[in-house]
Parts: sequence; structure tokens; C-alpha cells
Amino acid sequence: MDSTQPLTLRWWRLAPWSRNSLMRPSDRFESLAVLMAALFVLMLVPCAAAFGTVSYTDLSEQSRTDRANRHVTTAVLVDNPKPRMDDGYTRSPLTHDYASARWRASDGSPRTGDVEAPPNAQAGDTVDVWIDASGDVVDEPRTGTENAAIAVSAAICVWAIGATTAVVLLALVRWAGSRERMRRWDREWGNVDRTPGWTIN
Repeated sequence: MDSTQPLTLRWWRLAPWSRNSLMRPSDRFESLAVLMAALFVLMLVPCAAAFGTVSYTDLSEQSRTDRANRHVTTAVLVDNPKPRMDDGYTRSPLTHDYASARWRASDGSPRTGDVEAPPNAQAGDTVDVWIDASGDVVDEPRTGTENAAIAVSAAICVWAIGATTAVVLLALVRWAGSRERMRRWDREWGNVDRTPGWTIN
């Protein structure tokens, strides 16, 4: 005998379409809510995947545009790099060293500003920096791997938010159903002493 059969039968008898005469309308409604929530969560998977695909396409297009409009140039450090503290007091793993530097824009005009410097760099060292058409320092264009990671994270977030919303709504439906059942139990229990043949001492 299949050990899962009793559980399967139990779930089947709790289905909204079950002919079980003991099921109340509220029970059928809750079963329907569970079924709809499960279907919604499953349908979110392809929707989230599509969202991630669109995000990856947009990010890739942006990266191509950035690479077309930005290029690497060499900057000379004017002074020794100093850490830029996140909170002003302590150095964290995310803290980078910055130094004043000078470089030339695409038109040959001189530019100066703060650039991120590698560890143990000194004044006079050269570093590679990305600049835009105006000669301003900008971030390096994202790679395909970075774009993929962002797109996957976005898809997971969309699915997680939708699934969490469905679970919360389902929990509210079940809570409201339980409250309604308790009210009915209280009302029926209060009428027991008025039922012929029943007395409460």
C-alpha cells in the first residue's frame, strides 16, 4: 500500500471541488485561496525570468553605450593617496584610497581631480582611469558577468516580493477564516442550553 495515499486523499478531500459534505463554505474558500496562491507563485517564475532577461538586455545595451563613450587614460598622482573613511573614524573593507591626480581629456586639455589609487601608491605614480567625452572621471563600464548578476538578482527579488505578498495575503485569509469559525463556535455554544435535550449546569 502506498504510504502517501492517505495524505493525498486528505489533500484531495480538502480541495475546493471536493464533495465532502462536512466542508463549510469558508473551508472551500480557504482551499481555493491556497490553490490560487500556489498557482500565482508558480506563474511568477516565468514572469520573473522575463523581467531578468529584459533587465540584462537593458544593462548590456547601457554597457555597450558606456564603452563607446568612455575610454581609459593615464593619470599621474599629485600627492600620496589617503583613505576616504566611510564614517570618518574607522576604515572598513569598502574604504578606498584616493589621491589628487592630473590627466588629459580627449581634446588634450589638462584635468585634475581625485581618483581611486591602488594600495601603497605614491605621488608621481600613474594609474589608469576611465573618462567620458568631457574628460571627467567615470566608473568603468560593467562587464557581462556583472550585468548577469544584477539581472538575476532583480529577477529573484521580483519573485520573492510576489511570493511574500501571496503568502501574507493567504495568511490573512486563513486568520480571518479562523476568527469567523471561532465566532460561530461561540455563538453555537451559547445556544446549547436552549437546544431541546441539552442542559448546562
